Amino acid sequence: MMKLWMNRLLTTEQRVKELLAAMTLDDKLALMNGGTPDEKLGIPTLKLNDGPGGVTGPHEQVGTQLPAPIALGASFNREAAHLYGEVIGKDAQERGTSLLLGPTVNMARTPLNGRTFEGYGEDPLLSAATGTAVIQGIQEQGVMACVKHYAANNQEIDRLSQNSIIDERTLREIYLPAFEAAVREGDVASIMSSYNRINGTYGSENASLLRQVLKDNWQFDGFVVSDFLATQSTVPSICAGLDYELTIPHKRFYGEPLKQAVEDGQVPMVMIDDSAGRILRQMLSFGLFDREQHEALASVSTPASTGRDQLDTVYTKHDEESLHLAEETIVLLQNNNNILPLSPVGGSIAVIGQAAENLIASGGGSAHVPNASGVTPLAAIEHRVSGLNAQVNYAPGTAPIPVGPSFIYPSPNAGLTIPPEAFPTGLLMSSYASSDLSGDPVHTQSMPNLRLNWQFDGVPHTASAKWTGTLTPTESEEYTFYLPASGGTRLYLDGELIIDNWAFQSLYSIGRKRLESGISVPIEVHYKAVNGEAASLPSIELEWYAGTDAQLIEEAVQTASAADTAIVFVNDYMTENFDKPDMSLPGVQNQLIAAVAAVNPNTIVVLNTGGPVTMPWLDQVAAVVQAWYPGQRGGEAIAKVLFGDTNPSGRLPMTFPKSLEQGPLSSKGQYPGIGLDTVYSEKLQVGYRWFTANEEQPLFPFGHGLSYTAFRYDAVETEQVTNDELPCFKVSFNITNVGERDGQAVPQLYISYPSAASEPPLQLKNYAKLEIPAGSTIRAVMLLTPRSFSIWNTVRSRWEVPEGAFTVAIGESSTRIVLEASVVPSRELTAAVEQCESILHGLANTSALRV
Repeated sequence: MMKLWMNRLLTTEQRVKELLAAMTLDDKLALMNGGTPDEKLGIPTLKLNDGPGGVTGPHEQVGTQLPAPIALGASFNREAAHLYGEVIGKDAQERGTSLLLGPTVNMARTPLNGRTFEGYGEDPLLSAATGTAVIQGIQEQGVMACVKHYAANNQEIDRLSQNSIIDERTLREIYLPAFEAAVREGDVASIMSSYNRINGTYGSENASLLRQVLKDNWQFDGFVVSDFLATQSTVPSICAGLDYELTIPHKRFYGEPLKQAVEDGQVPMVMIDDSAGRILRQMLSFGLFDREQHEALASVSTPASTGRDQLDTVYTKHDEESLHLAEETIVLLQNNNNILPLSPVGGSIAVIGQAAENLIASGGGSAHVPNASGVTPLAAIEHRVSGLNAQVNYAPGTAPIPVGPSFIYPSPNAGLTIPPEAFPTGLLMSSYASSDLSGDPVHTQSMPNLRLNWQFDGVPHTASAKWTGTLTPTESEEYTFYLPASGGTRLYLDGELIIDNWAFQSLYSIGRKRLESGISVPIEVHYKAVNGEAASLPSIELEWYAGTDAQLIEEAVQTASAADTAIVFVNDYMTENFDKPDMSLPGVQNQLIAAVAAVNPNTIVVLNTGGPVTMPWLDQVAAVVQAWYPGQRGGEAIAKVLFGDTNPSGRLPMTFPKSLEQGPLSSKGQYPGIGLDTVYSEKLQVGYRWFTANEEQPLFPFGHGLSYTAFRYDAVETEQVTNDELPCFKVSFNITNVGERDGQAVPQLYISYPSAASEPPLQLKNYAKLEIPAGSTIRAVMLLTPRSFSIWNTVRSRWEVPEGAFTVAIGESSTRIVLEASVVPSRELTAAVEQCESILHGLANTSALRV
């Protein structure tokens, strides 16, 4: 006899009702905490995988490594964002994933946030539009998306317990719109609550956000998932609206403790049915009950060639999409005297920097995507000029810079790990319950070398540990030592303190010491966990490199001085769990750039970073290219931009300040916080809003990006029209490509509010990316809806349009406004705010007609 809930002729709601009636309390609780309900019910297993920038997984599971999400934000392209989601969704579907934990739509409040690369920048509308398009692309493949992290999750320091103190208006106008759009426009299946507290209450038990805003106000019919181990309670969490506990091991709060709470009458059965029903509703809506589920594949993308002279290989599926997306995202920041694009014919090119061979294609943490394919920028440049009478010479310039423990985040520098043969008697590990190595060891064991992840390697994780032994090098040299770890570290060699990161200021620390071949020296390494607690990925690794940066810089200078053009590649690694200590490029990379620029006026810098860095050498170099973490075909995309095969069209999704001191976060109370409290006292003045309001000139503004052509804007007109039965303003203007190359214009539509509204003076409200042939003119038409003009009224708890005249501004960036017009919203438009259900409603209807 067919189970009624398997009858596809019934509505989804009927099937949910029938299934809930057949489930026991144990079945429902198993569904809500990753367990397995009674097999007789036929409920498919909910298979989860991280995926903000592509489907993650064990290192042997190769997937499509797309450009980092921050790069996608730089595309300013909704179609590219949809394609990004499609690729992720297809990979996830083939991987057997039914719930993809992504995208991430948190704001870039500080450039030091270790997850800056994982979101789409500092603007709520750009993040909302990009994230929603990604969600739609994913879910159209039959895979549920889980947008994260709800809400105000904007730093990694103390991320498990940090308290974001933030007023309601700022929440509504800056930090919630991307989530609102995900629900109302993206119809996202699930939302992940954050680790942090919001105004004193953890995200997983925040009834104001989960029940009042999300489920009641936005009418969200999906389910809420906790971050890993982020559930803090049983009764408060279920009452607040948390539906699914994501934890290791399972059943920490939502197994037996929740069953007991139900049996004791603390939690009504109707709440359990609501949460279990929400999960079942999405599983049924996405067809999980009605199709055979894929088993997890070893990989979803066959690796392409990694050889330096083998770029003619046939690439596998999604490689072309990855290349296209990388080309869309690269930003040309500076191009003095039009040094770019380069000619591939004749001349000599010096390629400098270890990043030219050790490109960081993907950031770390839950957004890291393993991929064995990819061509280095050096190989791509060599290939582009091969046979064209051009010469390419390479110099690394600096010692390799590690990007975290190589066994967690695979990097080209994995070979730096000190091998076991350098420790003739091994290393003795002693672990302590104390955080300062005091007391008797609670665990000891011998190790061949120091390359440890407590979670994966099965070693008991304690508050502190030390390793002792002897180190015997095989060559006489000055050695650079690296100690990437998830906590505080110290390294002693022959009794001398070489590395002191006991206060844990950085993901990795560097020290140097000369050692003689065959001479053994005592070695001792110390580690302590952050705040005496286990990090999400507790790990440590001891690495080394023989040689000095001074020698390598001198070799690079000699190479650059003999070349017509020098291209310097530099990088900076960012990852979940760790904020950056500052905005500087790590190691001696700034010195390298300055030294090369001093001998070659045609120096081009390529930034392989996840966000802004300081550029003390900016006035010395001819050009700067922001390549982000560009994915598996990033090396080729960079070469295509450098040689003009691709006309760069990326725009900055966040402001690049001149220094860490410039910007809205000027006090410790604002970031990283005092105690565990982080006060958002800058309120609405986030990113470019602060720079505009304070008339400060950043290094590079939000929305900035150069092209190999130029555009002229004129003839702006505004008109109130009706779109989707809503009164809107239509903004029309001409864009003319006045250059000699085809290119993509990126008009950005900003508004300024009446002064009485107390809003930052300039805010992005729409944007487009439009292909315009050389010498052609198009008539662009963009919309502004009632929501575009609205602000949040905290007294009435609703969106309202303030009275008065607004300035509509068309810009090529937030500081380069090329057209302006004044508009006064009508009473009809003002009254229609409540009908405009989303920040994005109607805004995608940008059109362009050839004039």
